[in-house]
Amino acid sequence: MIEGADSGSVYGNPGGKVDASINIRDQPAPETDQYGYRIREQPMGVKRRVKVILMGAGASSLNFFKKAEEQMENVDIVCYEKNRDIGGTWLENRYPGCACDIPSVNYQFSWKIKLWLHYYSYAPEIWQYLKTIEEENNFIDKYIRLRHQIERVEWDNNAGVWRIQIRNLETDEVIEDTAEFFINAGGVLNDWKWPTNISGLHSFKGKLMHSANYEEGYDLSGKKVAVIGAGSSGVQIVASIQKRVETLYHWIRSPIWITAGFAQTWAGKDGANFAYSQEQLEYLKEHPKKYLEYRKQIENELNQRFKFIIKGSEEATQAREFSFKEMSRKLNNDPRLIEKIIPRNFNPGCRRPTPAPGYLEALVAPNTIVFTDPISSVTPTGFVDQDGKSHEVDVIICATGFNTSWLPRFPFIANGKDIRDLWSDANGLTSYLSIGIPTFPNYFSYCGPYGPLGHGSFMPLIEQWTKYMFSVIRKAQVENIKSFRPRMDVSLQFRQHADLFLQRTAWTSPCRSWFKQGKTDGQAAIWPGSRLHFLEMMEAPRYEDFEIEYWDSNRFAFMGNGFEMREFDGRDITHYLGCLDEEGKDLQPEYDKDLIQKLAGWTLEEASIVQG
Repeated sequence: MIEGADSGSVYGNPGGKVDASINIRDQPAPETDQYGYRIREQPMGVKRRVKVILMGAGASSLNFFKKAEEQMENVDIVCYEKNRDIGGTWLENRYPGCACDIPSVNYQFSWKIKLWLHYYSYAPEIWQYLKTIEEENNFIDKYIRLRHQIERVEWDNNAGVWRIQIRNLETDEVIEDTAEFFINAGGVLNDWKWPTNISGLHSFKGKLMHSANYEEGYDLSGKKVAVIGAGSSGVQIVASIQKRVETLYHWIRSPIWITAGFAQTWAGKDGANFAYSQEQLEYLKEHPKKYLEYRKQIENELNQRFKFIIKGSEEATQAREFSFKEMSRKLNNDPRLIEKIIPRNFNPGCRRPTPAPGYLEALVAPNTIVFTDPISSVTPTGFVDQDGKSHEVDVIICATGFNTSWLPRFPFIANGKDIRDLWSDANGLTSYLSIGIPTFPNYFSYCGPYGPLGHGSFMPLIEQWTKYMFSVIRKAQVENIKSFRPRMDVSLQFRQHADLFLQRTAWTSPCRSWFKQGKTDGQAAIWPGSRLHFLEMMEAPRYEDFEIEYWDSNRFAFMGNGFEMREFDGRDITHYLGCLDEEGKDLQPEYDKDLIQKLAGWTLEEASIVQG
């Protein structure tokens, strides 16, 4: 008898246990389990198609388009822009002297480096930089609908989409659109406002303009001009026009620190702007590594400014003493102006510094009259000052800023509540790390409340925000996620931490700042830390801070049929060992067919084979 024939071996005689084993071996797997759960017949990593709607076609959206084309799949994108062209603030703001407060070489994307004409570039050059990006990539034709203004946004939880109403400003037609994700890329300073506390303003029969709606090219030469407002735009306007007007009237209603702009070490004398020489431009063009070093040194200085924002720090004391000395000198040691203009109860940095070289000098020029008391009223021919004296002027420029309440101009609703209910006067502002709104699903903002408003160039921040958004959108695509809602309890804890920390900073001092909704005692909704602190926090999403809702009853359904997408889409299936592609691309290598002739064991002499 053959050993094992009747011992229960599956290899026994036909008709025994072997037949039963064969049946087990070839039995089809069940399509569902006892609960009706079914395997999704696709590899893990398949990206569900989703749609993203962005509001505003400024720098943030341009970066989103560019990086989405390079890094995202199965994403449909539409951007609604109220203006006639792209560019946002750099399209709208064309007042005299309008310039960036960041050195130009650091106010650009890491993927689009150019040679700039000025250290602090003026609005037309910055706009042209953004327009060039749009034209080179044909973004208007691909994604942007110009002269379209969003009028209502509401989350439909059953469908898992934002339902959005948009008005075509050319035809007045209202259309509807939907998307899984809604992104506010409209910026912070986009809703300019006339001053509401000046009697008779609109009775003026001369030229009345707002800095954010300025008639570009309007000739002020030889005219009597009144500039109301001493914020960022006001100081730039005054510095720019003082020498060409006949008489300049200007109001400074509260003390302000006028300091050199960001990275003044590399600026002109006294922090002044300057035009690069042809030799400097040629040097930067011919030495790209030195251009990078130049940018890094300036960025290094920008990143160290946070130290003087901290109250009581040595840096804060040095900044205050230096600024007081410099302002006094430039004001010709005028006792009245020093007393009225230079702050005593807050340090530099309470407001974002604005480069306006020549502003303080303009205040003491013979053709300038400075008022430190509020304007009494405006008349059809000019204004009445605080002493009741009438003055005739040809032009009034209101540099009176923007609506910085953070509330949109339209109903913005989720979970049956408008954002006005969440951000009421009683509740104040509560955001999720500046990028989200608690309980509002699938929504992102490029710098919402508690964002890095005073932390240097926005461009690296925009790139980091975009990277963060892509991570969340990809996860939704791959894992079939319906919604991500920032948790309210987590957001309140973030705000609690921020509010306490911000008491350490100049930002909560009693200056009038758009960081605080234009109030001296407003809520300081700014990032509670340094620039590097913010970039690190935005490095990757903290998914534990979200309420996540899945379309599938089993959240692991995305694991699919046991394969991974890279096994089918042409990517390297041994990527974890390193990359062979010279450009670093994740592609399945074309292997050297001759390598086997050199390294396969069967090519060796028998004598060299190691016997185990």
